Amino acid sequence: QVCSGNRHPQQIFSVFPSYLPMALFAVLLQLLSSAALGHFLSSRQPTSPQVVDGMALSDANIYSASGSSVTDQISSQMALADADIYSAFGNSFTDHVPVVAVTLGYQKCGTTMISDMLRQHPNVMANGPKELHYLAGPEATSECLKEGPPARFREYFDDCFAGEWPKAGQVALDFTPTYGTIGFISDFNNTLKELSQRSKTVFRFIAVLREPAARAASAISMKRKNNEGDWGNLTDSQLDETLQEFLRRRQVPGNIGSRFITDGEYVTPLAKWLETYPKDSLLVLNNEHLTSITTWIRIFRHLGLSVPDDEDIRKMLQTTNDEYQQLQMQKYSASHTSHYVAEQSLIQSLRKHYEPFNQKLWELLETPAWW
Repeated sequence: QVCSGNRHPQQIFSVFPSYLPMALFAVLLQLLSSAALGHFLSSRQPTSPQVVDGMALSDANIYSASGSSVTDQISSQMALADADIYSAFGNSFTDHVPVVAVTLGYQKCGTTMISDMLRQHPNVMANGPKELHYLAGPEATSECLKEGPPARFREYFDDCFAGEWPKAGQVALDFTPTYGTIGFISDFNNTLKELSQRSKTVFRFIAVLREPAARAASAISMKRKNNEGDWGNLTDSQLDETLQEFLRRRQVPGNIGSRFITDGEYVTPLAKWLETYPKDSLLVLNNEHLTSITTWIRIFRHLGLSVPDDEDIRKMLQTTNDEYQQLQMQKYSASHTSHYVAEQSLIQSLRKHYEPFNQKLWELLETPAWW
């Protein structure tokens, strides 16, 4: 109470008999100070949110009416400084020009959540699909172009967005989660340069990463939930066996392996990306902190968007979570399946596989370990 400012030291002293030694008072004050300081420091430690099928849900549930997260209890500016261990690269973009935000993925890491959140911002164009798939190669298709992408991104974008290119101060989105894992950069560079010069448009990039073992299990669960092929008929134990086999094949020298495994080896495509584009054009995010107001401040600033106040961000998170949970319930109900939970021994094997990739990732990002 003394340390928190709720009680003056003289009020504490007055409740004790005057004959007690002053040494006892000093000891008592030391104990009170240590306890209060310990409570303060423990409240400042980052918590590990529970992640359910791609949506990060904080233990201090930021979506609920009661309770609050650490970032709710301290100022946004203080939280922004603490967020250095939850994101990497990027910068605050202030030029008043059209922006196209492109996500580098990855699948089951939260790209849908980011897209849904950004679409609530008044300066984000929300009249097109989440995924354009242009960078995925000539065989790719999308919701708006069933015949595959044309030769130029601008034409493709025009077809998907009815010819409406973002104006100065607006942001358009292409949040295709497979972009981070494919070798498209050399083929796309000339197109980006041409578009930037012709339309005076800036491309800003976001990569969102999730603990890779959890990501792999969530990707398998999505296959069953969406009832793709025979996946909908597989039991949890059969999914364990399938994922274990994918891992075994990946560990064979020279075997490229399944995307269920390789998509979590984030450092390889990110290092390739950074050979071409500057760090400040790419904001790398930790999936576990997508419910943090601080994370959203960084995202808005990175894209050159005005930053809503904290309460508006909470409302946006609430809306995004409600819609997501409703959609997941519908999908699980339609497929008559439940969320897949991998065996702990399998998760440990996956984590062991990803350990050397993670170590190189932290060196690349110049951050402490995120998981």
